[in-house]
Amino acid sequence: MSNEALGLGKMISQLSSTAPSVKLDSSPLRMEFLRRKLKFIQDTMKEQGVDMWITFSREGNEDPLAHDLRFSDLTWRSAAIIEQNGKRTAIVGSLESETVRQEKFYDEIIGYGSEGAAPKLRDFVKKRKPQKIAVNKSHDEGAADGLTSGMETYLRAALKDYAKRLVSAEDLAIALRARLVPGEVELVKKAIRECENIYDSLEEMIKPGKKDKEVHEFAHKLLKEKKLSPAWAIDRCPSVLVGNNPMSHVGYFGAKIKRGDFVKLDFGVKYEGYCSDIQRNYFVGPGLVPKTVQRMFDTAREANNAALSVLKPGLPGYKVDEAGRRLIVRGGFPEYKHALGHALGRSTHEIGPLLGPRWPNRYGRQGEKAVQKDMVFTIEPSVTSKLGTCNLEQDVLVTSKGYEELSKPQEALIQVG
Repeated sequence: MSNEALGLGKMISQLSSTAPSVKLDSSPLRMEFLRRKLKFIQDTMKEQGVDMWITFSREGNEDPLAHDLRFSDLTWRSAAIIEQNGKRTAIVGSLESETVRQEKFYDEIIGYGSEGAAPKLRDFVKKRKPQKIAVNKSHDEGAADGLTSGMETYLRAALKDYAKRLVSAEDLAIALRARLVPGEVELVKKAIRECENIYDSLEEMIKPGKKDKEVHEFAHKLLKEKKLSPAWAIDRCPSVLVGNNPMSHVGYFGAKIKRGDFVKLDFGVKYEGYCSDIQRNYFVGPGLVPKTVQRMFDTAREANNAALSVLKPGLPGYKVDEAGRRLIVRGGFPEYKHALGHALGRSTHEIGPLLGPRWPNRYGRQGEKAVQKDMVFTIEPSVTSKLGTCNLEQDVLVTSKGYEELSKPQEALIQVG
């Protein structure tokens, strides 16, 4: 059953991601990218029979997509409308008509005065007689759930009978955010290279006597020197886990590194608005790695490879997760309690299909959405033992036939100290 068939009235709030709180980038999508991505939006509208997409916003509680749609920082109730034929119309308070016009994105700007937005909205929709009107109301995707309850009430009253034709714009928002044009992919690649370079420099800090906090702070020093930003909240990026400290969205636990420890880092860099998200795993000390540690690492590598072997356009995300999850459980390790991977782009945990299990009370239907070409995903199943958690997170681009590795996969445990 599609999200539209669920009906907007039946949508309820639900946890939708394993990710830490990640805000959308406050800077707008580059115009050159936005214009190219309109085709993704139009194609999705045609596939779903959507005639127009209305992003309805106002000051105080702006829609998360307003920046991308060149529709931010507006005072009064404002509607950004994209039609299936590609035409773009803005309905705004008359004092902001010129503001929107200067963005040079909308084909037509309709201003209103003391009568409010409702009459203009109603007339616009009646002239076009759409069968489906997409609005930013989503069961599972926070970034696609920007229509507040008060604005929805206003919109339904303005549209009258056409309000019965409202459907979720979730998949249109995914087309806008998660499907990347070539220029965006290049920026993700640069974010990955910068992240990998910092990882290489961090190895000198992972040695007996050092605290996890010192490793965490050294990464910040390197970021500052390179004039880069972390891909998520700085107090949690990187996350440095020593020994059997539990996997968690924290920066560190205050542990001291000692010989024989298993150490895992989760780190990402933001480069010109695009993110990387990579994990590396280390064993502290010389000599042979204990068999129990090596087996944990080998199982994690095999789980990543199993997931990658099935990754391709059209496959539901839960199938990718299933491939990695099954291998880990069959290897005698506990089932990991998160998704195998997530979309990556201008946010570390980007809106989009989830490579995750069918756990409706946690993920809704995110895992049932199909993987699409031009999306970047993390691959990160976890293998946990009494020694710690091994997670070989890597970043890959979905291609027409499968995938392309963007980050360097960790093929061997890194020995340090």
